[in-house]
This record gives sequence, structure tokens and C-alpha cells, in this order.
Amino acid sequence: MSDNTSSYYAEIGGDFKGIQGDISGGIINQYIITQKSGVDIRSQPLISGSPYVGLTKFKEKDKDKFFGRDGQIISLSNYLEQNKLLLLMGVSGSGKSSLVLAGLIPHLENKWGTSKFSQLIFEPTADPFQSLDRNIPNEYRNIVGDLISESTEDILIRLVNGINQDYERQLIFIDQFEELFTLTPPDKQELFVKCLLRLIEQQNSSIHLVMTMRSDFLGSLSPYPELATALEKHIRIIKDMTRNELRLSIAEPAARNHVIFEGNLVEIIIDDFLGQAGSLPLLQYTLDLLWQRDKELDGLTDQVLNLSTYQDKDFGGVGGALQKQANIIYKKLNADEQKVAQKIFLELVDIVDEKRVSKPVELKTFQDGGVQEKVVNILIEKRLLVRGTDESDKTGIVQVAHEELLRSWDILDALFREKEDILLLRRRLVTDAKEWDELRKQDPRKAINALILNVPKLTKIINLAKEKSLLNLDALVTEFIKASIKYQNQVQTIEAERKQREVSTELSLANSLARYSSSLFDTHHELEAFVEAIKAGKILQKQKATDGKVIDALHKVLVEGSEYNRLEGHDNSVNSVSFSSDGKTLASGSWNKTIKLWNVHTGEEIRTLKGHDESVSSVSFSSDGKTLASGSRDKTIKLWNVETGEEIRTLKGHDYSVSSVSFSCDGKTLASASEDKTIKLWNVQTGEEIRTLKGHDESVSSVSFSSDDKTLASASEDKTIKLWNVQIGEEIRTLKGHDHVVYSVSFSSDGKTLASASEDKTIKLWNVQTGEEIRTLKGHDHVVYSVSFSSDCKTLASGSVDIKLWNVETGEEIRTLKEYDEPVISVSFSSDGKTLASGSLDKTIKLWNVQTGEEIRTLKGHDESVISVSFSSDGKTLASGSEDKTIKLWNIQTAEEICTLKGHDHFVSSVSFSSDGKTLASGSRDKTIKLWNIQTAEEICTLKGHDHFVSSVSFSSDGKTLASGSRDKTIKLWNIQTGEEIRTLKGHDHFVYSVSFSSDGKTLASGSGDRTIKLWDMDLNSLMGRSCDWVRNYLQNNPKVSESDRHLCDGIGTQK
Repeated sequence: MSDNTSSYYAEIGGDFKGIQGDISGGIINQYIITQKSGVDIRSQPLISGSPYVGLTKFKEKDKDKFFGRDGQIISLSNYLEQNKLLLLMGVSGSGKSSLVLAGLIPHLENKWGTSKFSQLIFEPTADPFQSLDRNIPNEYRNIVGDLISESTEDILIRLVNGINQDYERQLIFIDQFEELFTLTPPDKQELFVKCLLRLIEQQNSSIHLVMTMRSDFLGSLSPYPELATALEKHIRIIKDMTRNELRLSIAEPAARNHVIFEGNLVEIIIDDFLGQAGSLPLLQYTLDLLWQRDKELDGLTDQVLNLSTYQDKDFGGVGGALQKQANIIYKKLNADEQKVAQKIFLELVDIVDEKRVSKPVELKTFQDGGVQEKVVNILIEKRLLVRGTDESDKTGIVQVAHEELLRSWDILDALFREKEDILLLRRRLVTDAKEWDELRKQDPRKAINALILNVPKLTKIINLAKEKSLLNLDALVTEFIKASIKYQNQVQTIEAERKQREVSTELSLANSLARYSSSLFDTHHELEAFVEAIKAGKILQKQKATDGKVIDALHKVLVEGSEYNRLEGHDNSVNSVSFSSDGKTLASGSWNKTIKLWNVHTGEEIRTLKGHDESVSSVSFSSDGKTLASGSRDKTIKLWNVETGEEIRTLKGHDYSVSSVSFSCDGKTLASASEDKTIKLWNVQTGEEIRTLKGHDESVSSVSFSSDDKTLASASEDKTIKLWNVQIGEEIRTLKGHDHVVYSVSFSSDGKTLASASEDKTIKLWNVQTGEEIRTLKGHDHVVYSVSFSSDCKTLASGSVDIKLWNVETGEEIRTLKEYDEPVISVSFSSDGKTLASGSLDKTIKLWNVQTGEEIRTLKGHDESVISVSFSSDGKTLASGSEDKTIKLWNIQTAEEICTLKGHDHFVSSVSFSSDGKTLASGSRDKTIKLWNIQTAEEICTLKGHDHFVSSVSFSSDGKTLASGSRDKTIKLWNIQTGEEIRTLKGHDHFVYSVSFSSDGKTLASGSGDRTIKLWDMDLNSLMGRSCDWVRNYLQNNPKVSESDRHLCDGIGTQK
């Protein structure tokens, strides 16, 4: 057909203007669609194989499928006639690689002749030299030998010179040149750039160097200015295809297989392509999919690609075909396979300069013989992935079919956004690993600094690896991570050992300070003892440790100490001191002839009064605190204005030293005592002597007015009486009131009230805050052995021969539970307060309904008396300890025995559950405490240390500490975790029968045969606060305290 207007090309709207060129071995009139009508094309037998390449780029073998680029092929060909260097740039998907491989190279072969033309085609990949070596045709092997392995700057020159011996022209095509900056490590990248520069500088007219590169990676040339300069004049931008060029590229391949497009389908496809700003791989993928769909529907029997197929909602057109088809493939995978597919795609993508790029990976990476290999094969079969990138490596690597897939598939887009931090981390790992590898080759010591030294980052990497989010890391990266972990483990071990040495040293120091504190206290240096004990306590607070000696030292100074402050300033003996009536000011008289006034609260010196000619023997304030009297060995009394420090007057009359002065309460009269055996009364207002009282046979040493000023007391060397206000100190307190042995103590759950049971047949309730007795509960006719509060603190149970329930608020007896034939030794409430358990000498345990007072059931099983019972915190299990040497665990719901714990050599006197119900402690007459695993009924350990039988055990609320009371008169505290004794509390003068922790664990109560209950402060922070409050003024104002110790209590105690 010679009339082009009747051609198929014209039928589909083609315009012959501007079409030119020489393509696929011929000229324009060799296009079938320009020569034949649609009818003529369909008259030939169908070739059913798809003529479209899908997402993969066109290669030289696809030249007979590549159409529409005639003009640009000729333009590039002409350019290479005049230039030896060409850098073809364009966006991803613009068809750069296809234009060179299926268009330019075949055209040059025809133009120059294959016998005179050689070509070398490769991509940089991770190692451009290895890639080059893989792609050298076999016929050149004898020429180049092992040249590539030499890794020198003249490799490319020597290589082409060797090949050039047989050829007039040589083309080197480096495809996807951006891979040099995205995949190649810095050392090889730099060497390859030097090789290129040497080749470019050679000016060999027979060598043509062609490269393609994504335009968004142009900035990657910046680190290599010489290369950038050499290339900048030779950059050519690939042009977008016109409608006519697109028409040829769409219709001609199908026509060659004797197939046409229905109606205006070609125009619709072109409109969609241009409207979606689509890439050429998307267009090829859509056309290939259209071919496959029509082939599946009717076998293409009519040799027409149908409009209905293209417009089907499940097809998606140019803009959505890839995504829809990819989704179909993805959704056919099961859940596990989909997860594997995600991990595979994550392995095949990298992020460089915030751009997603395809990353080739060795196929063997995924060949695990399992799900991963299966999924990779499916994705390859469905052409979402492709094998190999060159003719010599068809199975060695696998990669995404085209980067368009990374942009156009919403599932991958969402995945990459979600995992972007992992991708960036992996990219960084690769770079860091290579840097580390280079450094260790140069200097292993420097390489340490290249390891992952950031612990959180390394931890994140380890966790991601455990989650299998960092799959298929190459050997170098894996080695790098392992080296980093090994180094960090070494660092952490060294640091842990250093810290342990530091902790051990500090705890040893704390222990020494505690011993030194006790030594100072015993030699009456109380404030110094406080300081050393506080130093030791601060070490424990810092290390979050415990030390019995430190706690004991703090207890000792707080309980037994009496010195609150020490006022120092006199340079000689102090003979007399006196408080002002408001207690704010203290006067002191000294052998150095002076009187000093002190601020009692702070311990600061207010002023010094001077005037006496001899030592000051006595000082006394008037009741209003405005006047101070001082008596001296100079035989005088002086009156001073306290506000100004000025002397008011001097009183003279005694014949010898004045030993004592005292104001009457109304401040009008002053009494003075002297070694002249007399007492004189003086009018304070006038300074006149009122009268002299005579009668003592020896020196009068002291005088004092009664509160009504009617009586004066005097003390003399003939019959001396001294009244002292002895400050006892803040020993926590001792509660006294019982007339006989205290057998049991129990805190209310709010910690405000303590109950005690005694052999005197009474129960006493005590205010824990003040130490005052609230009331005494009387009603039992026999010894009261046990007491226990309900959880709401409203009811108290007491066990004697009978059991009584008491109203805690009123002290009234609520009811008496059935009297036993033998005494009730132990009672215990369930945590909800509804059930009471009682253990008796009659060998039984009884469960009682607290509300009604009725017996619920009797638990029998022990062969001897039941000494102790205890509920677990959840109220489901009851433990009972007996004289038969066993402990039994009971199911409260069914009343069945769960198991029997055996191990003690004598009767079990006390049982106690930890707060979590997992551990049971038992105390025995065999002097030991045993800890039991409730779950397994196995003994955990035995605690030994008491010298007599253990009568009571109690857990702290946090379950970390156990207290035990014994007939050896001591209480011991134990570390539950280690089984070690923390410390021993001493203070009772008789057997300790009962111990109990308060609900907050800060206070321990102990009841003893010495008829006392002692409250012990268990809280280090509390002890530190109290100690600091005690010595604060001493630290701040005493001139002899060191500057470092002066701030010892900053931030501790009430004055934070």
C-alpha cells in the first residue's frame, strides 16, 4: 500500500510530519503501521507472545520491539560522531537505558559495522571493577587476562587499548551511573572516578564513552569536581516522547505480531499516559498486561486489543494497572508470605539523599529452601522482580523490576514510609561497616572509634535484628555489628567492674564511718557521731544499698543521743549558763571574765559582754528577758541590758566570790549567793541591798526562787541539792503499761494504731504517732496470746482460751466466738475482713464468719497443737504451723488440705505470707526460719542466726525484708532475695514474742516478755531526715565544723 493516509498509522490518528530516522535496520517506510492498514495487519497469522517488555528496560535483543525514538537516536548518533563522551540524563522511568541499549547501540552497529565495532556494557553496582570483569565478552578474555584484579588507575586505559588492537571503534556504556554513588563504597568509588578521568584525558579518538544517570543524582558529582567539569559539556537530556512517537511505540510492536488496537484505544492510552505524567516502564507494563488479559479472555483470536479490557475497573489503566496487578499478586499470598514479601522488598531498596533507589541483592540471599525462596520465585514469575542485570549473570542477583514500582505501588509506599528509619539505619550500617573495615586494615586501634559506640543505637540494632527486621545483612555489616556488641560488652563489663569496685569501696567506707560514729558516741562526742553516721547514710542513699551497722549507728545517736548543739566561742572554762524565759536566748559566763549571749535556735553568738575583773561564776535572766544578772569572783554582781549589751549597774556587798544569782519571777528582786556564806536580796530597780540572809555554814553555791516568789531555795556546800533538767533525747519511744509479758503486737492497716496482747489478760491500743495509750481492752479470763486487725481497721480479734471481736473505735466487745477446750494461740483475718482463722492447742484450725460470729468449718490434720495461722493476701490459702513440726496449706474455699511442708526439726511457732502470696516464711523452735515456694511447695532456703527458738516472723509490705523475733531477746532482719541477715535489733530485756511491720514497711513493732512494745524506724530516709534535723544548727553555726561538713544535710530533712 503506497498511500500512507490509508495506513493503520493514519487510522489511529497518526501524523507523518516530523517522523524521521533510521531504526531497526531500515528507514521510516519500514514501519508496518505506516505501510499497511489494520485489515492487512490482522490478515497475517497471530504471533501470541507479548511484544512489550513490561517493567524491565529494553535491551539490545529487544531492538525489534523498540519504536518511536528515531529522532533522538539519530541526534545522539550524530553527536558521537563529533564527541567521544556522552552523559545521557533524565528522570527515573524516562527510558534512558532502553534508548541506548535497544536504540542507539543497534543503530551504531549498523552504521559502523559489527566487525569494526566492539562494545563493553556494565553497571557500577557495589563493585564497578567486578561488574566490569563479569561483563567482558569471552572473546576479549585472552586479551585482558587478570587485568581487573590489579585495581590501579590505568585499568580502563589498558583494557580498551588491549581490545582496540582488533577494532576501529569501541563503545563503553556505563548504565545507571548513579549506582557509583548509591551502591559503591567510597574507596572503590574514588578509584573508579580516577580510572574514568584517565580514560577521558587519553583523547583516544576510537573510544566512545556513554553513560546514563538519573538527573536527580547530578549533585553526586560535587565531590569530584574534575569529573563534573569533564562531563558538564557532554550532558544531553532525554526528551519526552511526542504523541506521534508514543503512537509508534504503542501500536508498532503489536502490529509486528499482527494485532491492532480497537477503535480509539491508542489515543485513550496516550491521553492517560500524558495525563498521569506516567513513566515509560508504566506504559510498557500496562500494554503487556493488556496483551496478557486479552489473551486470557479470548486467546486474541480476533487479533484486536479491546477497549473493554482496558477500561475494566479491575484493570486500572496506565495510572493504576501496576498497582492493581501488584495488589492482586500480593493478596494471593497468605499472611506469612506477605510478611516475607515485605521483608524482601525492604532488602531490595535503599535510601540515598532522601531518594528511594533499587538495590541489587544476591539471589542466594533469599534461597533458604523455605517460604522466602518461594515468595521470591513468585515475585520473579509475576515480573515484579527480575533476575540478573547483564547477560553474564542471569541468576546471580535479583532486583526490583523497575524503580517505578517503588513509587507507584501504594503498599510498598506505605511500607517504606513506615520502615524509613530502618532503611536509613541499614544504609548507615553499610557505610559505617565499610569505614570500619578500612580503618582496621590501617590501624586496629583507630578502628575502635568507628564501631557503634552509641549504646541506645546499638540496642536498637540488636532489637531490630531479634525482630528479624534487619534481614540478610552482608557478612561485613554482620561482622561490624558483632564487633560493636563485643566491644560494648567489654566496655560495660569494665564499667560494671569499676562501678562495683566504687560501690564496694563506698559501702566499705560507710561501714567504717558507722563504726567510727559508734566509737565517737561511746566517747561522748555525740554531734561528731551524728555527722559520721549521716555521711555513712548518704553513701547508702546514693548507692541504694542497706547496711545494718549504718542503720544501727543512726538509731543509736537518735535514740540515745542528747546533745543537740554545741556553742563554742569562749577561750576558757564556762562556769554558768542560763536561758531567757522565752527560750530564745542563752547566756554563758566564763573564766575568761566575759558573758556571751547566744541565739538558741541557730547557735549563733549574739554578742559578748565585758566588765568583770575576774571569772564569771553565774548568770541569770529576768523573767521578761530584758535584764541579765552576772555574778563574779570579783565579788560583784552586774546587771546588763540584754537588748543593747550595755551594763546597767554594778551591785557590791559580798566579801567573797559571788557563786550564784537568781531573779524573782516578777523581776523586781535579785538573789545572790556567795562564798561568804550569805545570800543577799537586791532591789533590781534601784540596785540597793534589801537584806542579807545568814545561816549557811559553808559557801552558798546556788539560789532559786519558787514560782510564786515567796520561797527562795539555796544550796550550799554543807547540804548541796542540784536540780537538773536532763534532756533524754529522741529514742523512738518505749510504751509502758502492761503488768506482764507481751505476747503479740499488730498494726492496723493504716499504721496509726498498734494493738498488744499480754499475759496480764488485757489488750492495749496505742497511738503510734504519740506513743500514748488509747485504751485497755479487758474481758479475757486467761492469757491473751494473739491480736489481729481487720483490713478496714474497725475490728480487732484477740485469741485466748476464747476469741473476742472488739470495736476498735469504742473499745467495746462485739462478741465472743465459741470457747475452745484449749487456748487459741493464733488468729488471722482474711484480706477482705470477712473470715477469721484461729489456731488452737486442740490441734485444729477454725474458720469463722466475722459478720455473724458463726463457725464456718474446722480444719483438721495436724497431730499436735496449732501455734500459728496466716492468710495469703488473696484470701484463698491459709497456712498453719504446728507443734507437729509441719506447716499445712489449706484451700479456704473447699477446706481441703493442699499440701504439707516438712523440714523443721522442732515445732513451728510462726507462719507468714509475703504480700504477693508466692513465698511463705516459717519460724521454729529449732532456731531457724525457712522460706517456702508456695507454687511448688519446695523449701527455698533456711535462715540461721538466732541463738534460741524463733517465736515470730513478719514480711515487710514490699516482700523484700523479713523480720524474725526470738527468745534470744533479739529481732533479726533478713534480705529475702539473698537470704542474708541485714542486721540485728537489740533492746529488749526478755524474749521477743511477736514482730509486725506497719503497712508502709517503715516501722516494725516488737512485743516482749519485758512487758514492753518497741517501735523501730526501718526507713533510711526517715532516719537521715531526723538525724539532719537534729544536727542542722550545729553544722551551720559551729565554728569548728569543716566547710565540707557544713553542707552535709542540704536537702535532707524538714528544711529542704
